Amino acid sequence: MTNFNTQARGFAQDDVNTYLVKVFTKMGLGLAVTALVAAVCYFTNAWYYWYSLTGGIGTIILVLAQFGVVIGLSSQITTMKSSTANLLFLAYAALTGFTFSTLVYVYTTASVFGAFLFAAVLFGSCAVIGATTHRDLSQFSTLLMGGLITLVIASIASMFIPALRDSLFLSYLGVIIFLGLTAWDMQRIKSMYYSVGGYGQLADNLAIYGAFELYLDFINIFLYVLRIFGRNSNNN
Repeated sequence: MTNFNTQARGFAQDDVNTYLVKVFTKMGLGLAVTALVAAVCYFTNAWYYWYSLTGGIGTIILVLAQFGVVIGLSSQITTMKSSTANLLFLAYAALTGFTFSTLVYVYTTASVFGAFLFAAVLFGSCAVIGATTHRDLSQFSTLLMGGLITLVIASIASMFIPALRDSLFLSYLGVIIFLGLTAWDMQRIKSMYYSVGGYGQLADNLAIYGAFELYLDFINIFLYVLRIFGRNSNNN
């Protein structure tokens, strides 16, 4: 029996399921904020005004702000107040929605919705696998993290290598890696629940952080699926 299964002893399945529902509710709220902000910014041309005002530096500011939220949540999640963690998560979701408002300028609306639904099916399937499997998925962590680092490096290299940039290889690789991360993250969320007993501020904070990780997994799956199957709006 793995450490994961041993860890699960003594916990009622209903309590675990309630905790997972809390995590997915928070993740769903983050996605709702992203979608709402994206829609509002699209219809108000907020991105156009932002870019006209700030130019390229505006994009850098947004990227740095998102990195700042990730670093803040990752480094202080065990000590910050739950309200602060929630606020940071929703702030990240809003920033993502702001940048996502530009997607409909690149892809058709049908492509965006289609990619979202397909990504939801893929994500949901792997989340269920991660939540129900009795196999310790941490044994694949090195492979997944190595693949993620490779993906990041290759994505940077694609900016300078046209053949790599125009290929869908990185998109397919990204989908595979983040599907694997989804299953692993789901199991890690359950493991964190077992380690802290499922109650108290620390458990609440870890639920927020777990929702944030799953949110990032889903967003990345969606973007890679959109790159693979998305139809360019200029080709209408």
